[in-house]
Amino acid sequence: MVRCTLLNEKAVVLMFSALLTVTGCTSKSKDRSPDWSRNTEAVQRMKDAPTFAAGSDAEEKALQRFNDFYEEYSYDAIKEGVRGIYAENAWFGDPFHIVEGIDDIEHYFLVMAEPVESCIFIVDSVQRSGDEYFARWTMELESKAAKGELIKTIGISHMKFNPEGKIIFQQDYWDASSMLDRLPIVGYWTRLVKDRIEKGLEK
Repeated sequence: MVRCTLLNEKAVVLMFSALLTVTGCTSKSKDRSPDWSRNTEAVQRMKDAPTFAAGSDAEEKALQRFNDFYEEYSYDAIKEGVRGIYAENAWFGDPFHIVEGIDDIEHYFLVMAEPVESCIFIVDSVQRSGDEYFARWTMELESKAAKGELIKTIGISHMKFNPEGKIIFQQDYWDASSMLDRLPIVGYWTRLVKDRIEKGLEK
């Protein structure tokens, strides 16, 4: 029992260490948290970038590649497919970090996949607004940090594609606390904040 507990704690620490490594040691940024002004700048830069026509075969294939890539989020799947769906100069942001360029995106994805036992993204719907796309998805994650426990959360990916069907911009929005709640120390504080908010709402 003690050995099992220590192994679980080691896995949790591994997961937390991976997050710290990514948010502090990527080659192009030393951000400790995303600078959302960079998101606004990236949106403006890609505003007039060319893309494919709505309803075209290129659009259908690009969205299918997105679905297929995220259907199984694993180290091997990332190595095999990430460069097939993201452009060389792609921009990616999520609740933890912002990365630019395919090399940094691949590195970030691989580090985030290290503590994963299994992870799938089920794309529930995709909407187009102008030449931008919004995919609503459900993530189902099993981590080495919490073996046998299924972590589920919903999120949205805001994307834009180039004419070749590769993603040039993607900002993911999702509840990061669904994962942080499982971490030692950090999880205590995220749960404490949630509890205090809930108690405040009950007053």
